[in-house]
Amino acid sequence: MSFKGNLRPSQAEVVEIARRQLATGQKQLHIVAPPGSGKTVLGLWLWAELIQQRCLVLSPNSAIQSQWAARTDLFKCDLSSDEMVSTDPQSPSLLTSLTYQSVTMPARKNDLIDEQAIELWAQTLIEEGQAMDVGEANVWIDDLRTHNEDYFRKRFGSYRKKIRDEASMSGESVSLLHPSSQATLQRLADQGVGVLILDECHHLLGHWGRVLSDALEILSHPVVIGLTATPPDTSGKDARDVQRYEKFFGEVDFQVPVPAVVKDGFLAPYQDLAWFVRPTDEELKFVASVDRQLEGLIEEVCVAPKSSSTDVDVDEAENVGHKAEIESDAEQPLGLIQWLGVTLESLRLPTGEMSDWKSFSKRDPQFSLASRQFLASRNQPLPENVPELPALDSHESVPGMEYIVPVLDRYVRHYLRRSPLSVCHDRATQLTESLRLLGTQITETGSRACVSPVGRVMAWSKNKANAIVPILRQEIDNLGDSIRAVVIADFEKTSAVSTELRDLMDEETGGAIAAFKVLLSDEKTDSLEPILLTGSTILIDDEIEAEFLQQSQAWLAERELQVELTSSVVADFRQISGSGRDWSPRVYVEMITEHFQRGLTQCLVGTRGLLGEGWDANRINVLIDLTTVTTSMSINQLRGRSFRLDPGWKEKLANNWDVVCVASEFNKGFDDYRRFCDKHKNLFGVTDDSAIEKGVGHVHPAFTEIKPEGIEKSVSVINAEMLERSRNRDGVRETWKIGEPFRGEAVSAIELKMPGSPGGFPPFSNSTDAWTSGSLTEAIGNAVLASLTELKLVQPSGSLATGQLVGNYVRVFLQNATLEDSQIFSNAMKQILGPLDRPRYMIPRSVDEREQTFLSRILPGIIGKYFVKSKNVLARLHAVPDALCKNKSAVSVFQKHWNEHVSPGDAIFAQRGEGAKTLEDAKAEQKIKTVMHEKEIFH
Repeated sequence: MSFKGNLRPSQAEVVEIARRQLATGQKQLHIVAPPGSGKTVLGLWLWAELIQQRCLVLSPNSAIQSQWAARTDLFKCDLSSDEMVSTDPQSPSLLTSLTYQSVTMPARKNDLIDEQAIELWAQTLIEEGQAMDVGEANVWIDDLRTHNEDYFRKRFGSYRKKIRDEASMSGESVSLLHPSSQATLQRLADQGVGVLILDECHHLLGHWGRVLSDALEILSHPVVIGLTATPPDTSGKDARDVQRYEKFFGEVDFQVPVPAVVKDGFLAPYQDLAWFVRPTDEELKFVASVDRQLEGLIEEVCVAPKSSSTDVDVDEAENVGHKAEIESDAEQPLGLIQWLGVTLESLRLPTGEMSDWKSFSKRDPQFSLASRQFLASRNQPLPENVPELPALDSHESVPGMEYIVPVLDRYVRHYLRRSPLSVCHDRATQLTESLRLLGTQITETGSRACVSPVGRVMAWSKNKANAIVPILRQEIDNLGDSIRAVVIADFEKTSAVSTELRDLMDEETGGAIAAFKVLLSDEKTDSLEPILLTGSTILIDDEIEAEFLQQSQAWLAERELQVELTSSVVADFRQISGSGRDWSPRVYVEMITEHFQRGLTQCLVGTRGLLGEGWDANRINVLIDLTTVTTSMSINQLRGRSFRLDPGWKEKLANNWDVVCVASEFNKGFDDYRRFCDKHKNLFGVTDDSAIEKGVGHVHPAFTEIKPEGIEKSVSVINAEMLERSRNRDGVRETWKIGEPFRGEAVSAIELKMPGSPGGFPPFSNSTDAWTSGSLTEAIGNAVLASLTELKLVQPSGSLATGQLVGNYVRVFLQNATLEDSQIFSNAMKQILGPLDRPRYMIPRSVDEREQTFLSRILPGIIGKYFVKSKNVLARLHAVPDALCKNKSAVSVFQKHWNEHVSPGDAIFAQRGEGAKTLEDAKAEQKIKTVMHEKEIFH
């Protein structure tokens, strides 16, 4: 066999790694690469041209199983396709492509497991006090079997699963398989499988992995090749499963980031966009009521609970401090404000009292920050031994829940639960139950998010579905008849509507059907002839009914599939039903996907379960993501649908849209935004200065993991910017710089946005242009870099790079530098551009203010400039970075370069004397509002 084409650069790199590992006797290869990067071809090449032994490929579904068989047509071979490849477990071939289910199906009936399941059920009833002994428990179970069969089957099934899982954990999984799966494994072993390719191998963190780990011995330990778009999320998984997975595949041998494949030209470039909405009026009323409940809860717990066990009235001691007035926590209950005062003043943690603030903060940095933010939000002073918050960490800069939750969590776990007073235990229970309803679960070890009514309202707001219309109206204008849009939701419709939300939500809210109906409600989006397809439903626009049935019947007849289609009227659309031997989701998804590719419909609406992993439609150029999923595994699979190259549009650029619901005035109003941030945590995207950035900042510089800058006033502005960017496909494609190499090493960068224009001219005689945010940042960056280089704090190879980003943000970083050097530079820039917290040295920056005179206005420019009035004024004082003021010599070096690039002026020692007074005056006058973020980027 031989490959007809040429390997891509990343594929060739994997082949060389495989050659080396096989030569040393290693039998594991673990590859992470995005959808569309050529994993299938790579796996086939390793089988056919390198390993050259019989191969078993396992995939998570039949669609991917068929892709492996189909791609063998890329190889020359003297054998017929039937002789070379098989998808039938009954007749293995040189390459046998099967699903994981076909070799891991558990036995339907196993007497031993059934007996053990009943024993476990009975034992559980006894432990929970529902039965006195085994006999009584068995009577209860038998009664259920006779009188409530549905409930019996459900509970019995859960106990059978527990027994089966425990057995498989102990290495007995093969013996628990269905006879057909055991026979398939033995048949493959008899044929002599030499290589096992496990596609989308992240699925093996569970039952499939347990079975295949045990099955390796049956297959005589073949070479194992694991392929996936993303490693699995191991959080919350059984440690034994995690260890088995890591042992099975070993460490990742090669990881192909999406940008590398885009720059190589084998994936379509893309941009990530976001559309912001607010909840409906009814939804806002509900969110507001929950917010009032939270505020009331905080007001209540800030003061001490009433205790019958003490006569001390501690309600009056509301201010922070007063440690001396509180002789013993064990004698009187403390309110939250009082407890914070005692804790911060004494630097007390559950492990004991810390010697100083630095040790306290290092031991629990989240609480040391959140406690000060909480007290500041309630206008409470800090104890004298506790430092003030840096301006960049003020409570106004983060959503309230970011500091409320850590404070309440520590109050419950560190004080209330550990108190000997029953009134404290009651308050701990009250707080825990109330916070659970508000979306926070306090456990023994900390707090974690949980499902809350407000979270559901924000995630599935009706206005999120309504946002599809303005987005697609713009994309229709952008793309015309070439538009191919996909809208993906979590579900078709849901019955999981809690009691609190029944007046706000129905079973369709937040689902695919609601999105489909919104599309039909607007004349322009209705022209896309949308089709909805889920695991159980097909809905089509009524206008394409006849054409849909005609093309579908022709498609089915061409493939000799026995299916009968019927159409029924539902409101102003049609529901399509099918019957016959061959009717299944796999068939109708493939059929409708082809209709989509050809343009019978230009918009598909579906669920991530159906239009996610393994689904391909290379003409997609607009993806609207309404899902709430945040795991990197699911997100990469979902976003990977739009990255495919389109042979009919060589300049394709896909727009991937998220719809985000915010209500910034409420404590829980950023729940959906946080979910949006989690989605992008491990996604790469290109920015306006051609840098590649991981995280939500690549969508817009104003977006941070805390909250978007100025979102309260700028939703419409950001949405308008997003629409403008959606039009600029050619420009965004240029920023990807396709064909240039991708340097997969991170560097630290600073992004900043100054309030308005810096103002004034550089105070040098030859300056002709006023300062801009970009030119001033570049000048300061040059002074800092020259100083760091002269003092040999960074390598001389690094060079300054600046870029202008959307929203008037400026980015500055060191290119061609190590991460360590770029971090040193970024730290220095943060300090010099940030507020004056506690600098050791300061340096002034002056500017020239120029005023036109009568002569300067009437004379020609070249002469008139000599008659412009110029006045030198102080713009502000800047902190000299710590790295550049460790001694007078270093300060002198920095001052020299500052004077050369930025402004004349002498550095001022700010720790005592006149310098300290100047610092206090400057802090009072300088209200620095520069927005600044530090990020890691790839360039």
